[in-house]
Amino acid sequence: MLLFFSLPLLGWSQQSMLRDTSLVENRIAYQNEYRVGVLLHSSGFGLYMRKAKRDNAFKKHFWEAGAMYHRSLKEIRTTNFNYPYSKSYVYGKLNDIFLTRLGVGGERRVASKPFYGGVAVNFNYAGGLSVVLAKPVYLYVFSFSGTPIGDEKLVLRKYDPDEHFYDNIYGRASFFSGVREIRFYPGVYARAGFDFEFGVYEPVIQSLELGLAFDLSPVPVPVMAFTDPINLFTHFYLSFSLGKRYN
Repeated sequence: MLLFFSLPLLGWSQQSMLRDTSLVENRIAYQNEYRVGVLLHSSGFGLYMRKAKRDNAFKKHFWEAGAMYHRSLKEIRTTNFNYPYSKSYVYGKLNDIFLTRLGVGGERRVASKPFYGGVAVNFNYAGGLSVVLAKPVYLYVFSFSGTPIGDEKLVLRKYDPDEHFYDNIYGRASFFSGVREIRFYPGVYARAGFDFEFGVYEPVIQSLELGLAFDLSPVPVPVMAFTDPINLFTHFYLSFSLGKRYN
């Protein structure tokens, strides 16, 4: 009697497995893939994209591009307490820093994903060209043009640590102030990380990546006043990406 009632359940289970195309798709050797992602790193955030081609079952090569905002760990945001509606600013900040990258790399499979789903672990590395963009910081400051008390006006000025202090800075200016004065510092970068892919549908990429990156500029980049310019930018990063595999 028990066998009689279990036969329909067994048949339904077999049909479900046949309908589950992921069991078959996981066996397809997709040759190409692309992904886009967002990342948080120890000094900011960024975006990146990557396009890869399979070499064999365990290796890939790829090219990638990315852009990141860098925030100095010494930044402290403040306001002019004499003016409650003034905009906050970072005292001592000379430049807003952005990192751009274009490079190539490789990936090696460390642990494969089971056919029913789970997590695959990959180790990847990359290196290439890096360009640091430094945009000068502009502030609204008080300009005293006469002798009478209160004879002052707000003017837009590029931050100068020798002239601008807590008492004569009103607040930050528009982000776009100083865009025409951006300076470029070309260099190189290198990074390495572990990529954790999850999900059961093989053509769709969903992954988290944890790694370490270095950007090196031969010419030191001024970031904060009262500190030395920076040659080497070091970041721990965590990224999330979505993408697709195809032939």
